[in-house]
Amino acid sequence: MKAAIALVLGAAAVALVVQPSLVDNASGSGGAPQLTTFGGGPAPAFSLPDLTYPTRTLSLSQFRGRPVLVNFWASWCVQCRKEAPLLEATYRRVGDRVAFLGVDTNDTRAAALSFLRQFGVTYPSVYDPHGTAATTYGLFGLPTTIFVAPDGKMLERHVGALSADALTAGIARLMRTASKPTAHRP
Repeated sequence: MKAAIALVLGAAAVALVVQPSLVDNASGSGGAPQLTTFGGGPAPAFSLPDLTYPTRTLSLSQFRGRPVLVNFWASWCVQCRKEAPLLEATYRRVGDRVAFLGVDTNDTRAAALSFLRQFGVTYPSVYDPHGTAATTYGLFGLPTTIFVAPDGKMLERHVGALSADALTAGIARLMRTASKPTAHRP
């Protein structure tokens, strides 16, 4: 009984936050439904170990002053596997103007490192084995991509694999928020 009540309350909370008009049923793509919500509030801070270099810590605040794409993923996530090549190709194209940060969540380090090698991911990723950052962001699905303006405010949250069009549009919005491009890459 308590579990049923918790489930109903959780669904109601999501319904209050998400407007139905923002759901894109990926018509014509045959994909899973995608959800885009628009932010405006500050992106929650986090500091986590670098996935590749565990003695190094990366934090969202290190990217302050730059537009940032934060992608929450896991090696076991089928949609994350579909999205990874698109994200990497986009990073290689615009990474000097938009910072990319992957957050491997609820995963093992070995599986995550294998994922990075398999898909040739070169942008920084942090390791969040217990999903602490994902919980802070109120995530309910993977992959989830957060577009963060240089001032640290969330512009948009996209749940589900990004299409090329959605990623291009999100990057364009990020780039419009930047006062000037910078070549800094952590």
